Amino acid sequence: MKAWLVYEKNNIKRNYRFIAHWIKLGKLSGVEFKLVLKEQLIYGVQNDDLFLKVNGVDLRPDFAVMRLNAPLLSEFLEKMGIPVFNNARVARICNDKRLTHMELKGVVPMMDTAFVDSFSKKAPFPYPVVVKASNSCGGRKVFLCNNEIEYISSLNECYPDTAVVQPLSDTVGKDVRVYIIGNKILKSMMRYSTDGDFRSNIGQGGSAMPYDLDSETKKHVMKILSRFDFDFVGVDFICHKGRLLFNEIEDAVGTRMLYAHTNIDPVKCYLEHIIKSL
Repeated sequence: MKAWLVYEKNNIKRNYRFIAHWIKLGKLSGVEFKLVLKEQLIYGVQNDDLFLKVNGVDLRPDFAVMRLNAPLLSEFLEKMGIPVFNNARVARICNDKRLTHMELKGVVPMMDTAFVDSFSKKAPFPYPVVVKASNSCGGRKVFLCNNEIEYISSLNECYPDTAVVQPLSDTVGKDVRVYIIGNKILKSMMRYSTDGDFRSNIGQGGSAMPYDLDSETKKHVMKILSRFDFDFVGVDFICHKGRLLFNEIEDAVGTRMLYAHTNIDPVKCYLEHIIKSL
């Protein structure tokens, strides 16, 4: 089989070992992975049919692993009959924090969340508030705002993206990520800040350790799984008032803490799932 591993150009350097691991495990499983950059693709409608080119050449893989935020591309590939992992619905909903909260409202407990555009001048909740770009991931474009000046500045940083705004939880710098492969729990990890940052993301300098989910949170995870057909995602929960509340879902989820703090090889597990799914 021939497959694509799809990235944006600016994410290649920091993920080169991860990419090499995909290619290595692919060869062992009879899958020839080709690294394809979003910037190399031209796609659309021509002569009343869909067309897809890589560097000007017509190519079509047997499947594509999407390691980027590109819901339209995922949907386009699916319409061409190319399986994508994660699927286009997951990519569309989970890469937009607004859609994710809309999908799961009333399903699992979550922080109050307002959807705002970059021209908002008044915070929807009392300060302090957390502002996140609607399409952000990895702790990027996430801001703690203690006053109106910081609030307006954070929205300017999010522009042209919209944002979601939440009250600050009472337990900052700590959260729980539940890794899901094939709609089953792979592993749960607690992430925590090591430098006082209110964010706990590994990419922002945080650390992590394995974590055993309590029965209530497991039930919440199961309810989330009932709404989606996940291939490989991270479901994140934040700590507030002594319980875990749903926060967001990472589509092209990072795996560094699994490699650093467990014996799990998520690429191997993910690839096995993909091959079984085809």
